[in-house]
Amino acid sequence: MRAAGIRAAGAVLVALGGVGNIEPADAQSAAAGWPARPVRMIVASPPAGPSDILARLVAPQVSQAWGQPVLVDNRSGANGMIAGELTARSDPDGHTFLLANAGFVINTSLYAKVPYDPLREFQALTLAMAVPNILVVHPSLPVKTVAELVAWAKARPDQLAFASAGSGSSGHLALELFQQVAGIRAIHVPFKGGGPALADVMAGQSQALFSISVAAMPQIRAGKVRAVAATSLKRLGSAPEVPTVAESGYPGFEVTGWFGFVAPVRVPREVAARMSTDLIQAVRTPEVGERLSAQGAEIIGSSAETFGAYLRSEQAKWAKVIRQAGIKPQ
Repeated sequence: MRAAGIRAAGAVLVALGGVGNIEPADAQSAAAGWPARPVRMIVASPPAGPSDILARLVAPQVSQAWGQPVLVDNRSGANGMIAGELTARSDPDGHTFLLANAGFVINTSLYAKVPYDPLREFQALTLAMAVPNILVVHPSLPVKTVAELVAWAKARPDQLAFASAGSGSSGHLALELFQQVAGIRAIHVPFKGGGPALADVMAGQSQALFSISVAAMPQIRAGKVRAVAATSLKRLGSAPEVPTVAESGYPGFEVTGWFGFVAPVRVPREVAARMSTDLIQAVRTPEVGERLSAQGAEIIGSSAETFGAYLRSEQAKWAKVIRQAGIKPQ
């Protein structure tokens, strides 16, 4: 995923309709007294990860703009569904919104019962940032390139153990897509989070992992894992020496973890429009950009319309990958 591609996706939103359509409300009164009390930012991941860092950088910025405290509330679990349901069932008055991740729209293909419809019960505010994955291997694995890894795996079907942050994580879906395009068969070893998965590869229990760049880079630099390729379409500014999967024989291969803000669909449009404007401005401040870009993240701050279109495209893209991989809803 690149910022240009995300911006281009917004062009089709008018035809698609639905999530992301923030329009001025006829009634001015809805936004006149907002916010009337502290605002809660629910984060669909545990503390210390990239989304939590983003949330805690953005919260004071929008708190100043809104004149009320913005409280970060981490509600991890169930691939983001706990946070999503809590937000969907909150009072739709603009005092609760969600920092969602990729599982937000992928869950509908992975689980038989999702307690909300991400495209019908939410409206997009802004796609804040994207974090590419890096394909890493344990140093003992005798491969340094994608071609060598594919050759090794083809010579040993069902022997390459690929860890992931869990079923439905961006690393898991990167693995499924990689198996499809490269024609290999690996063993998926899911963990409850990217930290344990990376630790398993560092210990040599699993051999490979698609890890988010923010977590992988310190371990790559420490020599605890070897970088093979990045899943972005362009090389990472923080690691230009690491080639991409796309340039390694698989054009168009792109898997990126993303983080964006959404609000319940019944939040008044005028309130949502102000939230979107202020969140975009906060995301694009130098303080946020410098801190996260240094860790391999791409700061975006898209319009609500563009993010709405992107959510739809992501849902369709991964539904196809999951269907072709034969992953059955749980």
